[in-house]
Amino acid sequence: MSFRVLVSLIIFCLFSSSTVNSYALPYQEENTTKKQQEPEQKDTTKAEDKPGDTTKIVIKKRPEILAPINSLQQQEQDLTHYLTADEITPMLAGAQDFITLINENTASNQKGVMILLPDWGMTAISSNALNYLQTILPTQGWTTITIQPPSRPLGYPSRALKLSMQLEEDDKTLLAHQEYLTAMMTAVMNKAKDYPGIFVVVSQGSHAILLANLYSTGKLKSPSAMVMLSGYMNTAAESLSFAKILASSEFPVLDIYLSKEQQLATSAALIRKAQATKEMKVYYRQTQLHNNQIGYYPEKALLRSINGWLKSIGW
Repeated sequence: MSFRVLVSLIIFCLFSSSTVNSYALPYQEENTTKKQQEPEQKDTTKAEDKPGDTTKIVIKKRPEILAPINSLQQQEQDLTHYLTADEITPMLAGAQDFITLINENTASNQKGVMILLPDWGMTAISSNALNYLQTILPTQGWTTITIQPPSRPLGYPSRALKLSMQLEEDDKTLLAHQEYLTAMMTAVMNKAKDYPGIFVVVSQGSHAILLANLYSTGKLKSPSAMVMLSGYMNTAAESLSFAKILASSEFPVLDIYLSKEQQLATSAALIRKAQATKEMKVYYRQTQLHNNQIGYYPEKALLRSINGWLKSIGW
């Protein structure tokens, strides 16, 4: 190859390389400039305005959490909802109203009135024992007045660390509760005077103990007779204190408890029996009924016990 041809090839290669770079470089610079400018642009479009965008941020207002309704108020509302107006008789205990259920005698003879008071926390128809009695007793000559009981007093039993402080706080709490029970039972007994015959009080649980205490101390006029069902208090000291007061009372008491019972009710029944025997209380009988489930009274056995005991004391 001649020298002239070699020089021509070298010049041609140099010319071709410079031509390619002159066309490619402006295009690369333009693309690079666009890529650098694109991230700097701010997107002012709202999320909800973009079609197909499902990442919406919705700020919801926190829902208002309402306090639970008072349990006694709820129980009274249930009674007024499920029972007819003829079955419900409202009464007043001082400035507070309460509900009673009155079932009048349907038999040819009129024996009297039985006032039925369930334990606190129950409704007027939740106790199987008292619900049975208010159903069957009118057919046997009794008018029944079933009371919607007040709730357990707030702060009872006390959670103080020392036993002495617990007893002191419980005494104050129960004193206020017994004052309300006194006003309630006074109103009920005034209503019972509208019907002829004697009046007997049948109460359950802690209310049975508190009522017996009110009758024993003379704060309430004593009934012709009283039937206690599974009476107990939350501490052994309180059960012993009430047992001593009951043992010194003069009104007749039928003390019934169950073979399958909660421990507090069983131990309190033994304490009452021992105190009544020690004080030789007249017209006191304690009876244990056999049951299959805790808290459930055998209905027919309960009725036989009450009727048999009333006949034994002359009613």
